[in-house]
Amino acid sequence: FIEQEIHSLSPIFLPGELNAQELDFDAYLAGSDQIWTSCEPEKLLDFAPAGKRMAYAASAAWGQQSPEWQALAQREFPKFSAISVREKHGVEICRKAGAEKVEVVLDPTLLLDRREYCRLTEGRPPYFSGPCVLGYFLNIDQLSRLPWKQVKEVGKKMRATLRVIPLQGAECCIPEKYSISPDPYEFLQAFQEALCIITNSFHGTVFALIMRKPFITILQKGETAVQNTRIFSLLESLGLEDRIYHPEKGSMAEQLDRPINWTAVERNWEALRIHSMEFLKNAIQQCTSATRHG
Repeated sequence: FIEQEIHSLSPIFLPGELNAQELDFDAYLAGSDQIWTSCEPEKLLDFAPAGKRMAYAASAAWGQQSPEWQALAQREFPKFSAISVREKHGVEICRKAGAEKVEVVLDPTLLLDRREYCRLTEGRPPYFSGPCVLGYFLNIDQLSRLPWKQVKEVGKKMRATLRVIPLQGAECCIPEKYSISPDPYEFLQAFQEALCIITNSFHGTVFALIMRKPFITILQKGETAVQNTRIFSLLESLGLEDRIYHPEKGSMAEQLDRPINWTAVERNWEALRIHSMEFLKNAIQQCTSATRHG
């Protein structure tokens, strides 16, 4: 998959090698998923010249960063030409750390539309053999951290097979008969073919949106609950807060049955996509202008 779909220039550097190399690029881009949670100087592009740095949809466990990260950010942020984050909560934190202007933009996965993703699976045989409810769960170590009974009930009500993509610990507790391990093409097919999506993952939510599927998002609990911020931020921006699962509001199946106004969602989405692409275009122009006048 990497060889066919991800095109990069050689060489690829390890973090410790970056400072030792004479790099000569017009712009250096940082982003996106959880990049600013831990204190690693290369993730703040400390090796790149001032004025040539930009951040797109930088994400983090906002508010959980160490004092060392704060100090590092205060040193490096002024050297960025443009900074954007994925979650609203990150704006003020970045400003307090020295970023003058911070914008909120879409996660990179949301810049493409469904047709561009579906192109990757054209001509492939179906992934599922019949009707399927798809679960996509991560960051759990026991089934009690999910409304598992409700998840299974959805499959029964829809007379569909339940299949689950488990990650980051979930593979150890989701019963094997439900688990699947798709490659990237099959991952897209699973979301394309599923009748509906049940997930506790930000990107599970994202691909349910991309494929226009009925979905419900379960909030994470415990140490990983900080990751819910990105889900709130995205769903609020699209007017879809009601897709978050609340046990007190009826069964999961009933909540899944609520209609989604895809016309309104697409209208909000397109406005955010335009804004995000404009940010990228302007950020690149600022960086390349610094290159010409450096």
